[in-house]
Amino acid sequence: MSSLERMVKRGRYSELRRRVTRRAMQPLFRTGDARLTSAADLSGADIRRILICRPNHRLGNLLLLTPLVTEIQRLFPKADIDIVLAGEHVAELFQEFPNIRRIHNLSRRMVRHPIELARIAMQIRWARYDLAIDPCEASQSSRLLVAVANPRFAIGAPRSRSPVGPALTWMEQAPVHMAQWPVHLLRGVMNPQSPALEFPNLDIRLSEEERQHARAQLEQAINVKDGSRALRIIGIFAAATGAKACGKEWWQSFLDVVRTRHPDAAIVEIVPADGQPHLGLPSFGSLSPRKVAAVIANMTCFVSADCGVMHLASAAGVPTIGLFKASDSLKYAPYGHGSQAFDINGKSPEDVAEWASMLIEMLPAEPVAGPPGQPTR
Repeated sequence: MSSLERMVKRGRYSELRRRVTRRAMQPLFRTGDARLTSAADLSGADIRRILICRPNHRLGNLLLLTPLVTEIQRLFPKADIDIVLAGEHVAELFQEFPNIRRIHNLSRRMVRHPIELARIAMQIRWARYDLAIDPCEASQSSRLLVAVANPRFAIGAPRSRSPVGPALTWMEQAPVHMAQWPVHLLRGVMNPQSPALEFPNLDIRLSEEERQHARAQLEQAINVKDGSRALRIIGIFAAATGAKACGKEWWQSFLDVVRTRHPDAAIVEIVPADGQPHLGLPSFGSLSPRKVAAVIANMTCFVSADCGVMHLASAAGVPTIGLFKASDSLKYAPYGHGSQAFDINGKSPEDVAEWASMLIEMLPAEPVAGPPGQPTR
């Protein structure tokens, strides 16, 4: 059996396992749907302890939670927040939020660590949360953890089609973007009649100390001497995987045009977790997402395929150009700070580079990363 055939077989097995699991848990989902908080049910409620359940290890998915954390801080300034997530180096994304009390970090393969899973399940059960939030429409593990927590109030998307009423009406008006959807959900259970507000940006709240330290590292990478500085610093991430990837030759053709359009710019590659640069450019890499974000925060702009590093650049407050091939840009586009998404299907790297260069020319050369929590539409 070839490696391709084995991959196809594993994919079919995984899909079959997900379908069987989903069907087996339908009774639990129906029970959970009956407990979901309806529109305006939280208005006036005394909420002091909140749990967010997102046991996912992907960098982008966790960064998409930061607008929700910002919104909770606005609505419940005295509440403590616990988060269930998964994976290494991801807890630091939330370390500068003052309302985060505790982060439960599950293993990426939690079913292989049943003792750890049981320990965390018992901890969230005993914590007696006032509110638990399932911020993902399709995550089975998120909904199960909300059920385990047994909070006074629970919010999430109904998994069955039976619930009707104001909650569903409110969610029919929900934005498509995955960072804005849970914010809209939370606002609905507070007061669906409230005036439309802007949505918070992705933000990991980098400190000025982090930015300054990273600035020195970036200047070292591009060999800045005697106080000189490139007119613009353009960041590139070329290591997206699977159908999202563009390939080394594609990026080289893209860069040829960008260099011609911006001869005075310094172009810096952000290196993936494996530590291997792809493009022969000055580069920076770290396993710490905060350190990578702090370096990006000192750039003029950032160009990346749809991936976690694209969202990290957006959370660093830098104008981000997201190149989309396989995923839905309406759901995952970078937003805020002048960021743009571009569907590159059927377009040559040269055409994409011309479009990106026009955007870059409209940006100020100095970094434009703003203060924490600035909202956007």
